[in-house]
Amino acid sequence: MNLSEVLNVALPELPTRRVTSYPRLHPKLIMREHVVDGELTLVAAISGGSYLYRFTPEQWALLQLFNGERSYAQVAHLYQEEGNSVEESQVHEFADSLQDLEFWYKTPLEANITASEKLAETRQKVKKKSVDLSLIIVATWDPDVHVTRLHDALKFVYTRWFVLGTLALFSVMAVIFFGGWSEIWRDSVEYYTFTDKGVGDLAEFWLLFCGLGFFHEAAHAMTCKHYGGRVHKTGFMLLYLSPCFFAEITEVYVYGNKWQRIAAIIAGIWVELIFCSIASVIWWGTPAGSPIHDFAYKVMLITGLAMVLMNLNPLLKLDGYYLLGELVGVPTIKETSTDYLSSWVKHNVFRLPVEIPYLRRRRRWLFVFYAIASGAYSYIVLFAVVRFSYNISARFSPQWAFLVATALAFLIFRARLRSSWRFMRDFFLDKKQYLRQRFASARSVAYGALLLLTLFLPVWRETVAGKFVLEPQQRAVVRATVPGEVMAVMAHEGGEVSAAAPLLTLRNIAVESQVDNAQADLRSAEGDARQAQLNYQGIARTRDERAYQSERYDSASSQKAALQVRSPISGLVVTPALEDMVGTMVDSGAELVEVDDTSTLKALISIPEFQISKVSLGALVSLKLASRFQPLRGQVSSIAPASSPVELGVVNEAKYKGIAPPAYYVATVLLSNLGGRLRPGMSGEAKINFRWRSIAGLIFGDVREFASRKIW
Repeated sequence: MNLSEVLNVALPELPTRRVTSYPRLHPKLIMREHVVDGELTLVAAISGGSYLYRFTPEQWALLQLFNGERSYAQVAHLYQEEGNSVEESQVHEFADSLQDLEFWYKTPLEANITASEKLAETRQKVKKKSVDLSLIIVATWDPDVHVTRLHDALKFVYTRWFVLGTLALFSVMAVIFFGGWSEIWRDSVEYYTFTDKGVGDLAEFWLLFCGLGFFHEAAHAMTCKHYGGRVHKTGFMLLYLSPCFFAEITEVYVYGNKWQRIAAIIAGIWVELIFCSIASVIWWGTPAGSPIHDFAYKVMLITGLAMVLMNLNPLLKLDGYYLLGELVGVPTIKETSTDYLSSWVKHNVFRLPVEIPYLRRRRRWLFVFYAIASGAYSYIVLFAVVRFSYNISARFSPQWAFLVATALAFLIFRARLRSSWRFMRDFFLDKKQYLRQRFASARSVAYGALLLLTLFLPVWRETVAGKFVLEPQQRAVVRATVPGEVMAVMAHEGGEVSAAAPLLTLRNIAVESQVDNAQADLRSAEGDARQAQLNYQGIARTRDERAYQSERYDSASSQKAALQVRSPISGLVVTPALEDMVGTMVDSGAELVEVDDTSTLKALISIPEFQISKVSLGALVSLKLASRFQPLRGQVSSIAPASSPVELGVVNEAKYKGIAPPAYYVATVLLSNLGGRLRPGMSGEAKINFRWRSIAGLIFGDVREFASRKIW
């Protein structure tokens, strides 16, 4: 194969730079042979560096000729003597490409000059280039000596018996997690929501998170050391603004085989599972409420299922990403897939003069799918970071929290907006002449059509916003129909009861005596009626007496039955401290128990008077609870015919006398509560969607409403 073809495939095209001396191999260069996709590849790295280099045997043979004294012409001549075809310009270009990848050795003087040049370039670029907030390196240091000592002290963790012991410990953890799965999963989601956390809770979380993350990265470093590599760079960084440690284990990709590299990748997750297993055993065996019990549970939540799933996620550049790269044999799968997809779209869709990187046919769909999925996930994570900043800011200033979130969103997406602008500029410059020749005659018509389309195309969804409170659709207040003493309580606060289920048992001696007397009188009247029928005397009188005594007995029996208080509906008991009512006397009409049917809740949305005309039955509604991230969907089922007073918690009180609050009408939305996660009293903000409007329609509508109010 021609060397120029080898170089074009294996190395990226980078800008050239003039060096002050001829290239020389670095004395700290390490190299091992690997077989990748059935082909021999030489993997190399500079000990302590961050770059990993892959060469073909032909390229490596050429590299051996650079000793710092030979010129490019001499290197090309020696390489030709070995039976290879190469030009001096190709050798020069090859050496310059590696120069920008920090491959060649530099003397201390050259390193200082290069550092000064880079510093000057960086200062010039800072003003133009936005900061990438997804990854910010804060500090770095060389821990190789400490990692060596740590490995010598703990190398037993790589023995067979220790691995089997940890697997047994993981089995115990799995049993504990399975027994409390619903509770642990719910608490894990709540723990990472950050909505209800104060400053102390946040500080505690980040201290635990960073502390356990230190051991995570130490496991990576020690495993790299175990398989022959050295670790010359660790540090502290912000990953999507989340503080965490990192360890550079590039040398394991040189010294280790595929499964040893995979072991180094999963070592961090492995040590976190060890912490989680120990914490789960402590949590299971300690009394609830004790400090060690609570601390162990928090360690479980940080190192448990949520963190394992996050680390194994191949769409983030964490352990799962590098594990996927090893399994498919492409360590830079994100850059490769993104470059392939973007180049393909630019070349085939936008017809730009862009070269599409070569990929084997069976890998193309995998890379396209990964590029789309990883890109979408990155934007979702960035949005979650913005949302997280809003939740934290809202704890201190709900009115101005949007400013912090907006500023952070601008900083995060500024680089992407600039790249989009550069693409549109390149596309325009490439197609400008073509568009000018084809559409020059119809330019004014197109501009006019575009302006009309912008003004009159209904692209704006008009909404009506309001605060809402959840209430049960059906509520029953059970009262005492007869006075009595509470003898027993069969329900408790928060308990579910069915219709006609007993709630309380009352005792009234007078009512019970009336029942007994009425029953005795009824039996006597029935006997007199039978005797009158036998004697054919006084039949009408005895029959009337029997009917009177029967009504008297039924009335007394109904009063006795009322001593057994039952629920008229199915639902939840919301009356507190029912057990304290035992032994107390209650009067007729006294409130005993309140039962709410929470299977269906109604959201009562307060709509100001000037917007109520826009709301109609069946309108789609989006409800955002203050305690939930995901909004609820529903439809307006009813609208109150008259205004009603609104609680101050739903509508803010006007601070100025010149601002008169409007009248409010209540719109009702019925919500199914199948999972039982919604509770009466929850509140939030609602948006009622009612029509699509254009920009011109919005302006005209506001002007018309103003005129109709003031001119009549």
